[in-house]
Amino acid sequence: MNYLSLDVGTTCCKCQLFSDKGEILEYKITEYPLKQAEGELYVDIAAIRGRVFSMISEVAAKREVSSVCISTFGESFVLLDKNDEILFDPMLYTDARGAEQAEMISEKFTNEYLFQNLGSLPQSLFSVSKLLWLKQNRPEIFARADKAMLICDYLGYLLTGERAIDYALASRTGAFHIGKLTFDEDFLNELGVPVSLFSTPMPTGSIVGMIKKSVAKDLGLSEHCMLVLGSHDQICAALGAGVVKEGDAVDGMGTVECITTVFSKKPSDCTMGEQGYPCVPYAVKGLYCTYMFNYSNGSLVSWFKDELLHGYRGNEENFFSYIEKDMKRAPTGILTLPYFGGAATPYQNIHAKGAILNLTLRATDRDVYRSVMEGTAMEMRLNLETASAYGIKVTGATATGGGANSGLWLQAKADIENIPFRTLRSSEGGLCGCAMLQSVAMGQFADLEEAAKLFVQYREEFFPDADLHAAYEEQYSKYKKLYQTLKEFY
Repeated sequence: MNYLSLDVGTTCCKCQLFSDKGEILEYKITEYPLKQAEGELYVDIAAIRGRVFSMISEVAAKREVSSVCISTFGESFVLLDKNDEILFDPMLYTDARGAEQAEMISEKFTNEYLFQNLGSLPQSLFSVSKLLWLKQNRPEIFARADKAMLICDYLGYLLTGERAIDYALASRTGAFHIGKLTFDEDFLNELGVPVSLFSTPMPTGSIVGMIKKSVAKDLGLSEHCMLVLGSHDQICAALGAGVVKEGDAVDGMGTVECITTVFSKKPSDCTMGEQGYPCVPYAVKGLYCTYMFNYSNGSLVSWFKDELLHGYRGNEENFFSYIEKDMKRAPTGILTLPYFGGAATPYQNIHAKGAILNLTLRATDRDVYRSVMEGTAMEMRLNLETASAYGIKVTGATATGGGANSGLWLQAKADIENIPFRTLRSSEGGLCGCAMLQSVAMGQFADLEEAAKLFVQYREEFFPDADLHAAYEEQYSKYKKLYQTLKEFY
């Protein structure tokens, strides 16, 4: 059997075909622009549909495809009428429309109700907030709406004719009951949003059905090809990093840093939601996950490299070879607060600012750069400690993204956060996660933990140094005081 995995982003789609031996048989990537209309940017759903179908067809022309699974970004939805005509293009999650509606939801329901039932507190990015914006600002369009489908269930609908959404993506609507595992009808009725707009929730990795015969013929697929239900890109990336049991985590060290970790007991304290940590049903039955963010990670490195050092690399091949050359593995004593794009979890203050303290005339560019590594690591340690109050404990993490290419950074994170880190053979964790879901759905493996043994392959591992961890304690104790000390100056 061969498993076709697709990872659909806002402007880029990737796909890989895996054999049932874990080999990568095909890899493709394509880009498409956002759509502009009336001064606003939208997801170009027609371009996504065209590119996704084209990629499937190109792979199917060369290899047998037994099943298909799709990972997508969350929140953005396609609004259709009864004839499946698109009524309104998908708004980006960054679109400010829905902010007033999120505030209205907060006023109508208590934080306790919202977090315990929906696993998060209202935000403008959630689908339900933007549906309410349409209801209030485009009532003629909302009145004609028959379906509101996120990108994953929309593509699945085009392929199979079935409407199915997994629990994790359903949670990104802001209207899914994480206890009952259904859309919260009482909540939606109170808002005047028909529950029938949404697709049928199903466990991640369920078999949605066979690809429609007419579609299979057009794409060159076998008439027996199955669609396996994919998930939110964060969930699939976590699976592809081997996050299959409590305590596992993936640390996405990209422009923004995000730790996704899993736990077994659903927290009831709404303070967790107020600090920005959602509670999301995970792909492994009985587990939940949450996300911990730092808005300035790779972007902070780029700022230092491009704006302060202007790409200087001395006599080395590149900037990173220069800046990491002969760098000492020891605390710098320099404190970097990485809020250069605002504070994410747990402070949730977009107006927060970054800071670099304790500089002297002896400080070198390497010292300041290492302090950036230290500061981002301390920020994630702060998140790990905050989340531990809700019964969430991380025992180790797999690093992905551009930051995972720096062994010095990963070692600093291990020493500061006091957990081991490891890296992956392949950077495409989300595609690997989709392959794992297919291998279980198609009967090759009994569960995702077994599938991970074949598909998830690690490259390097970094263990905490007890002496260095102890040496960092004084610097970290000062770091924890920075936000409260400096916020009056923002």
